[in-house]
Amino acid sequence: MIKNLAIGSGSNRTFLVLALILGLVSAVLIGVFLSQSRGNGGEQATTLTGPVVVASQDIPALTRVTENMVVVKSLSVDAVLPGAFTEPEAVVGQITQVPVAAGEQILPAKVTATASALQEFGDKTPLSLLIPQGKRAFAIGLTQIAAAGGLVRPGDHVDVILSRTVDTQGQTQLAPAAACYVVQDVEVLAIGETVKRSATEGDVSAIAAAGTDSAAVSATLAVSPDQAWVLAGAQESAGDKTVGNQLWIALRPFGERGESSSLPVCGARPGA
Repeated sequence: MIKNLAIGSGSNRTFLVLALILGLVSAVLIGVFLSQSRGNGGEQATTLTGPVVVASQDIPALTRVTENMVVVKSLSVDAVLPGAFTEPEAVVGQITQVPVAAGEQILPAKVTATASALQEFGDKTPLSLLIPQGKRAFAIGLTQIAAAGGLVRPGDHVDVILSRTVDTQGQTQLAPAAACYVVQDVEVLAIGETVKRSATEGDVSAIAAAGTDSAAVSATLAVSPDQAWVLAGAQESAGDKTVGNQLWIALRPFGERGESSSLPVCGARPGA
């Protein structure tokens, strides 16, 4: 019996030793696993990437950025400069203030957008920074009556109508055929010296903030080069702050866009 107890006691010690060894092995394995997990997490953090807009070519200063001048690249988050643009749409159309080298990240400080120009210069913003791409700023003579009672504001969209007097048998009278549409659906960039206050079209709060100027003698419109040619011909000579023909501004309802083919149009445009 004593022999059996001795054997039992030896077996118990063996089991205890095995349990201790297995416990130590488990602890080591858990420690290795946790260490590797933390190591992998650190590596993952350093390899995180983000999109950033970079120049695809050398861009000189005072150049309007086009789509083919920029590209989006994925860079390490540590390499992305603070404030760098992440979408090309935010850069295209802006003007570079300094030369930008190929591969260089595009930062707000390197370009000027209408929004940033308005914020920086306020009412003294150069009109050239407010002209939409592909358009021209063209001024027409204005009177309070011809400008919808002087209630047209920068940022509004308007149609421009030409009226002429005709001489019929020695009597001057306005004939129905003497009025026609010169241009339709053009944006007003400025009334007198008051310029628009928004980077986008249709910003009703900015239109309201611009206010009206019933004493203004000119309206500056954003037109295509083709439309500028037509307006110049319709307005004729401008001297002594007067013009040869009377141009009228028809104010459009907010948000109404597009041209109507059913309206009488003045003359033909180049190439038409």
